[in-house]
Amino acid sequence: MSYENFSYYYDSLMDQRFYDDYLDFICTHADFNNVFELGCGTGEMAIRLAELGKEVIATDISDDMLEVARNKAMYHDVNIRFAKVDMCDFEIDGDFDLILCLCDSLNYILKAEDVFKVFENAFRGLKNKGSFIFDVNSLYKMNTVLDGYEEESDDLDYYFHWQTERIGPGLIRHTVEINDKVENEYTFEEHLQQTFAVDVYIKLLKNAGFNDIKIYSDFHDYDEKCERLIFICRKEG
Repeated sequence: MSYENFSYYYDSLMDQRFYDDYLDFICTHADFNNVFELGCGTGEMAIRLAELGKEVIATDISDDMLEVARNKAMYHDVNIRFAKVDMCDFEIDGDFDLILCLCDSLNYILKAEDVFKVFENAFRGLKNKGSFIFDVNSLYKMNTVLDGYEEESDDLDYYFHWQTERIGPGLIRHTVEINDKVENEYTFEEHLQQTFAVDVYIKLLKNAGFNDIKIYSDFHDYDEKCERLIFICRKEG
């Protein structure tokens, strides 16, 4: 899955304070100078990290997301290396203090065996004592909160409609419709997201080599009824 036209509207739908809170969380829980980000989207986190003086490589599988991110990095006058990367198929050899995969990007990987490939790649790409931080939507969110969720708005500039449908255990179909009345452009996209039980992620992480694993819920202590699970995994030895 890769975002297409929706990439150009993504930022207008996100609360920018969320990225500031996430940045504080990352800096509290990881010691790092260089960062490799998977699924960087429109570059919000990469830009914030670069503004802190970190060396950042930001990657995504969507050409449109990367175009938006590059333009924003130029606007903010920060130096970020961008690259098109499939998170299931990349190789970096022990070069990084920190690898990130944020904002439920991992949920777009629909098969557990492919999630394992991401974890293996991340483990190989970290320096000893380096950290891999990623998040996923919880099963509670996917099976309960998003089951039949619908959001709609209509004003002079935009019509926006977002609908979700649970089509299997932990599997959600997102349908997004945007009518840009100013630019006279219409966007319709469907996306699938899959999440797994916490013990499945832990097993896959351990099989990939991670043994120091901590789990948080929306920047706080773990709660099984949270909406976002954040994993902090450190490479040992």
